[in-house]
Amino acid sequence: MLQKVFLLILVTFILMVHAASSVRAAGFSILDREDFWSCDHFSNNLWGLHDTLDEKYGLSFEVLYLQDFFWNTHGGLNTRDSGEYPRLFGLYLELNTAKAGLWENGTFFLGLEHHSGRSPSEQQAGDFQVISNIDAKRFNHISELWYKHSFLDSKLWLKLGKMEATCDFSHIETGLEFLNSSAGLIPTIPMPSYPEQDWGAVAGVEPAEWFGCNFGIYQGKIDGGRSIGNTLDDLHGPMLITEPSLKYTLRDMPGSLNVGAWWNGRDFEAFQKHPSSRDHHGSAYGWYAFWQQLLWKENPADKNCGQGIGIFTQYGWAPKDRYEIEDYVGGGLRWIGAITARDDDIMGVGAFNVYFSDQAGHRKHTETSIEVYYKAQVTGWLAIQPDIQYVLNPGGAINRNALAIGGRMEFVF
Repeated sequence: MLQKVFLLILVTFILMVHAASSVRAAGFSILDREDFWSCDHFSNNLWGLHDTLDEKYGLSFEVLYLQDFFWNTHGGLNTRDSGEYPRLFGLYLELNTAKAGLWENGTFFLGLEHHSGRSPSEQQAGDFQVISNIDAKRFNHISELWYKHSFLDSKLWLKLGKMEATCDFSHIETGLEFLNSSAGLIPTIPMPSYPEQDWGAVAGVEPAEWFGCNFGIYQGKIDGGRSIGNTLDDLHGPMLITEPSLKYTLRDMPGSLNVGAWWNGRDFEAFQKHPSSRDHHGSAYGWYAFWQQLLWKENPADKNCGQGIGIFTQYGWAPKDRYEIEDYVGGGLRWIGAITARDDDIMGVGAFNVYFSDQAGHRKHTETSIEVYYKAQVTGWLAIQPDIQYVLNPGGAINRNALAIGGRMEFVF
């Protein structure tokens, strides 16, 4: 599969280079050679395709290929032939209605995703929190299809469609580069997120720069595989979620505190220590919080300087009689530009800990994942990220602690 993807990229490159002479007449221009390494999208190296479409027609696109590789070298379920290689191929299109000459303040978004490869967690490490955040069963589907409209100078906005909920809730920017799934989504929240993006409606309000709040309603029984063809089948719930956000500065360093609460009306499995005739509860609820803070900036006088050190912490709670995880605590540190002359490289270290419900039948009460990574931005559109994760009590079972070594390759066309 990997060889086929690279072959497809190579063929596409050759065809587009041969087509460059004809598209120049349409107003496209080839970037200077020195921009080859710095531009954010490989397509701009051909004839400025990405930027030209955005500026002239309001259409931006991203073709993303993520290739993970992990080997479980100690403990867990298995260490023999333990290499697993999940991969994700995505095409994402966004249309700005104002630039397209339609109407002001509107955005259409379409996401198409393909996933293949076996799970490092399910097959080798046996952990609950999932080592790779692109881990999933094989699928091809429309991952997102939504429209967003802004009002009152973007102080109010509405979004409707099939969407990735972590863009609007539990969005922890400082944790985005971690590969462990808990850094990107607090695991006590049953939210429609990758690979189970689902339908809903979200509203956001920001009456002041220092305060904002999002409100969402989603399909309660998450089933992203329904794509869009039979989306009204088997509806449950709904799931309701709200998340106020407080923004501030501490010694000129920005920070934010978010606190959220959710309620889901679908049936949840009933956990209990003693036998009972009740198999399910009618609903579940919970709350969560996360905090992000920039600690140090390399050039404080430059507002556009992205180099520095930031931290984040997370907490989540759900009722132990209807949710497998009762509590979650996590956090990490991210350092952008830690090495001189490598301004875009990112390194990070984090720890993510789940407390299993004592009624869910796990042999051990906790699972802790410790992750260390270094993301080397080889070019603006190609990154290589070595990653190490050590998992204590994987899956809350009696397996030995697991050590997974691997990383990710990221290509942005």
